[in-house]
Amino acid sequence: MAASMLLCLTAPAAAQPTDNVQLNDGVPAQAEGVTVDQHLGTTLPLELEVVDASGKTVPLQTYFDGRRPVIVTLNYSDCPMLCSVQLNALTRSLNDVDLKMGDDFQLLTVSIDPDEATERIRETKQLYTDQVNKQPQAAEAWHFATASQSTITKLTDTLGFRYRYDKQTKQYNHPAMLAFVSPEGVISSYSLRVDFPPEDLKRSLVAAGEGTIGSPVDVIVMWCFSYDPNRGRYVATAWKLMRLGGALTIGVILLALTPYWIGKRRQSPQLAEPITDDPHTHEATTAFERKADE
Repeated sequence: MAASMLLCLTAPAAAQPTDNVQLNDGVPAQAEGVTVDQHLGTTLPLELEVVDASGKTVPLQTYFDGRRPVIVTLNYSDCPMLCSVQLNALTRSLNDVDLKMGDDFQLLTVSIDPDEATERIRETKQLYTDQVNKQPQAAEAWHFATASQSTITKLTDTLGFRYRYDKQTKQYNHPAMLAFVSPEGVISSYSLRVDFPPEDLKRSLVAAGEGTIGSPVDVIVMWCFSYDPNRGRYVATAWKLMRLGGALTIGVILLALTPYWIGKRRQSPQLAEPITDDPHTHEATTAFERKADE
C-alpha cells in the first residue's frame, strides 16, 4: 500500500516503459523512527506536571486514583489528519463500549505540541467529548492537557512513543496509539490501530483494571485471553479455552449427579440393629434358649 501511494505520487503523467523501473518499497524519510516501542509493565512518571483544559497545573498522579484504569493518548489539536481519524474512531467505540466513563475508567489526552495553548486544547476537548453522547460523564472523565517539552519528552520516552517534528511542514509525524494503564500508573497494554472495536476496548480496560472493574463473568472471560504485542490486542488462547471448557464440563457433571447421590444416601438401609441393655429382654432370651435345650 505504501509503495503504491509513493508510486502514485511520483509517477509521470505519460506512460513510460517499465522494463527498468524500480519500485520504492522503503519507508518514507518523514516516517523513519515513527513507531511505538511497547514498554509493558513500566510505571508512568506520575510526578510529571501537565496543564489541564481549565489552565490548572496538576501532576499526572491526579488522573490515577488506584481504582479506575486510564486510557492515555498522545495527540495535538492542529494535527491535519491522523489525530482526528483516531479520536473520531475512539468516540464511536466509547459510545458502544459496555463500561461507563467516570465510573469504570478515565481517559487522558496529552498534546505533543509544547506550544499548544490552553484555549486550543479546551476547544479540542469540547469537540470530542460532545461526540460521546451516550456517556453522561464524558466531559468529567476525559481529560485533555498540555505540557512543556521536557515533560512531553519524559512521557513519550516512558510510553515508547516515537515521533518526529517536520520543520518543512511544521507538523508532527507520529503513530496512532492508545496506552491502557492500570489505576496505579503501570502500562498494561497498547492499541496501535486507528479503529477500536468496543469489545477489544473493554477487554483491555478490564485487564488494566486488574479486577477493579467489570463483572465476575468478564474476569473469567479475560482469563481465556492473552495480550499479543504484535497485534496490539487481546486474543483468545487455545489452551486456556480448553482448560476452561474441561472445568465447566466437570462442573456440569458433578452438578447433575448431586441429586442422585443425595437420594441414594437417604434410601440406604440400616446395616445393624441397635443394642439394648433392657434386663427383661435379656431374661426372655435366656428362657427361650433354655427351653430349646430341653
